[in-house]
Amino acid sequence: MLKKSFLGILFISLLAFFVGCAFNSGETGKENHDYSKEIIQEELNLSEGVSEITWSPDGQTVIYNDGDKVCFRKMREEKAQVVREDSGENCSFTWSPDSRYFLITEKRENKLVSTIVEAATLAEEKYQIKSTSLPLWSPDGLSLVFADETNDYGENWGSMKIYELGEQESAYIWKAKNTLYRPELWDGDGNISYIEIYEGKETGKTTKNIKPNISGVHLGDTGDQVRGVLGNDYKETSLGEVMGHFPEQVYRWTYDEGYTVFIGKESGTVLEIIATSPEAETNLGVKVGDTAEKVFQAYRPHYIEPESIHGGKLYGVFKVEGAAALCFDFMLEEGETQFDQDIRGDAQVECIKLTYPEHLDDSF
Repeated sequence: MLKKSFLGILFISLLAFFVGCAFNSGETGKENHDYSKEIIQEELNLSEGVSEITWSPDGQTVIYNDGDKVCFRKMREEKAQVVREDSGENCSFTWSPDSRYFLITEKRENKLVSTIVEAATLAEEKYQIKSTSLPLWSPDGLSLVFADETNDYGENWGSMKIYELGEQESAYIWKAKNTLYRPELWDGDGNISYIEIYEGKETGKTTKNIKPNISGVHLGDTGDQVRGVLGNDYKETSLGEVMGHFPEQVYRWTYDEGYTVFIGKESGTVLEIIATSPEAETNLGVKVGDTAEKVFQAYRPHYIEPESIHGGKLYGVFKVEGAAALCFDFMLEEGETQFDQDIRGDAQVECIKLTYPEHLDDSF
């Protein structure tokens, strides 16, 4: 009887042991297929036709080429999702710093074409970036800076632009003839480091994503934005068919305080601002009534006074962000002109104008 009991206990013990082994073996198998970053990376490394494996900064998601497909896979998930088919095999990928968006960049002829994709939904932005080099993300992941080149009537123009997510169009930072740009870094303080290439010479420069203004009014602002800054007490004049050098018909808003704002009839946005008010002030703190010395100390270290296509340097005119021109007119004595290189340091600012070079019948 005791022998039978002993054999029974031994049988039960052995059964429990083997069941436990089987259970542990199953757990181990599960751990080996938990699709961690390391395991997914190893799978992709061993997969034929996979290229441009690019992990998000938070290490949770990977985007890659699989033959002619663009694939997207999250950690812990067994299968990838196909973002795009028939894309060719030349796509590269760039993640936003916060891992919320990524770029799919393809080379088409002599340009790069980048599509912005939201990682959570895989929805694509309608606006596509066409550039000469890879776009750079802003530190907050909500904007991109990129360079482009166009040929207008036989003239080569280079530009550096900003695109803010959700907008319909990009905006210029710089635009210049026979000049190329190459953004290199957008740091946490908002500084954009870039290379400017003119006549084969490369120069390293730094700028910020800012829009110059006079008393808070910017080029491209809407009428509502202007009223929000300068108020509703203005006289509106329609210039009819008279367009001057503007690209469209305009309304002129005249404020008694000393501001004149030109609003495009079709675009509904500011095309030019002229200020004679003693309260008028630029974003660098220069006011009407300040001296030429103060103007030059504030602007010459950061901006150039360009050469006019009509000949001669435009003293007191600065090429500023937004591919714009900021012009200071000075109170001059008899015989002096705005084109004198040696404008007197004590000459006072009489008028400040913010516009575009083409509105001045110029090109720089």
